[in-house]
Amino acid sequence: MDMWNEKLTRENIEQFYDMYAAFAYRCAYKNLRDTTRAEMCVVDAFIDTYHKRAKLSEEKVIYYFSDALQYHVNELAGRYPVINDSAPLEKNLDEYTATTMKHSILEKIDSPRFRIAEFMASSSDNKIRRNTPLADYFQNSGITVMLLIKLVILAIVIAVTTYFGAVTFFHANNYIQNRTQRGTYKLEEYIVGILDYLPVSIGGNGAAAPTAPPQSDPTENTESTAPSSETEGTSEPSATVG
Repeated sequence: MDMWNEKLTRENIEQFYDMYAAFAYRCAYKNLRDTTRAEMCVVDAFIDTYHKRAKLSEEKVIYYFSDALQYHVNELAGRYPVINDSAPLEKNLDEYTATTMKHSILEKIDSPRFRIAEFMASSSDNKIRRNTPLADYFQNSGITVMLLIKLVILAIVIAVTTYFGAVTFFHANNYIQNRTQRGTYKLEEYIVGILDYLPVSIGGNGAAAPTAPPQSDPTENTESTAPSSETEGTSEPSATVG
């Protein structure tokens, strides 16, 4: 078997898979004695190697792939011990299983989620950042850009859910409208009750002008007092009368 001596890219990942998939599957099955777990280990090893392709030189691609395969095999072997001792010790990779695993690998590396993760990882590696106390704090705290994006999306989802829940199930809009109408009605009652004590005209828009007290006419006072004087004079007996 020829050793791989090229940089791993999207254009030659299928060639790299065709070269080492059968050998990797036999090694994984020999340790796990289970076809499903062997397939999982092989797929994860190829995906991990493709994810680290930018940091691997031509001669280190195959070595990193071997280490990744061994890591996933040991992890599954420790989590799920081999219980089927009657299974055959070796099993070759058939064409259907090879095609299925290749399709899973290509679908994974071509997914938008995987590309976004790779873009963010490459941006953080290529960007030269100055070490500041704030940057060191965020780096040591484990806060990442993906975590902040998830928190913002979660906050938006909670806000939208709360709003629609309040409107749909609790009818918050009707409650607010009823409270507003009830408050206006009570205010009108108070205003109408004190209208009699305000110097305003109900028919007009402005305040009514103050009315001056009526002035008395001197002639009317004289005429009105004269008969009263005569009446008072005739009502009392006088010494000169009769």
